[in-house]
Amino acid sequence: MDVLSEFFERTSLQGRLLFAGPVDGTLVLDKPPGMAFIHVVERGALDMVHSEKPRVAISQPSVLFCPSCCCYKLRAHEPGGADLICASFQFGRYGQQPFELGLEETLVFPLSALEQLGPVIGSLVNEFRTPAPGRSKALNLLFEYVFVLLVRRAVNEGRITSGLLYALQDSQLGPALICIHQEPQLAWSVERLAELAKMSRTKFAALFNEVMGMTPMAYVTAWRMKVAQDLLREGMPIKVIADAVGYGSQASFSRTFAQQVGQPPGEWLRGEGQDLPAKLQVQIYRD
Repeated sequence: MDVLSEFFERTSLQGRLLFAGPVDGTLVLDKPPGMAFIHVVERGALDMVHSEKPRVAISQPSVLFCPSCCCYKLRAHEPGGADLICASFQFGRYGQQPFELGLEETLVFPLSALEQLGPVIGSLVNEFRTPAPGRSKALNLLFEYVFVLLVRRAVNEGRITSGLLYALQDSQLGPALICIHQEPQLAWSVERLAELAKMSRTKFAALFNEVMGMTPMAYVTAWRMKVAQDLLREGMPIKVIADAVGYGSQASFSRTFAQQVGQPPGEWLRGEGQDLPAKLQVQIYRD
């Protein structure tokens, strides 16, 4: 299995239709951090407005790809507004992606420039326009496919130069990351990970921190907590989870979980452990 497939398999990428319809004002997403979005501008024109970045004008059918924590508004032009189909993505069955994927800014792809994606987007639009049994599931699967294709394109074009997606494809960092993902319960150390990368301990630690923005062991802990969150939502006992993610006791696991997540496991599960798309709110304001 190639590294991108391994990543998407491990994180259980899940796409979900978020909004579809006309926008005759400003669309605002009130979203938790760490989620990804794709917006298909089917008709009309709009501006992508960011408080700290130049306005981006979209004047033709396009796909907007936002895999990281981009904060923006979509303001439709008058008259006529725009027609949008929007999807949200979460990584892990219940949790959010806690690592930077390496692409901070939204990418805008005119549909006319997406030769490979064109038929897929066409299928997505047709599926949306034609109500039929299983439509919701079909739309979600199509959105997931579009997400993978857009990541592939961004990687091939060199638009991802840091973060997890870049590191996974690095010949030195990739093997170490894949092993962490596959076996979070092992007693990982910087030395052991450096051996997998075929690097010295010092050079490995420096490269990892440069690309990922965190130390190797901080990543190990963060990944373990992400796995633990998914297992908690599946109903697995805390004692079993502790062993599954490499902790010798329930107490040490619970202590680390509280330090990393901000709440003990049980408290997190009762509150923040709810399905993230349920928290999303889409609002349209008329100017």
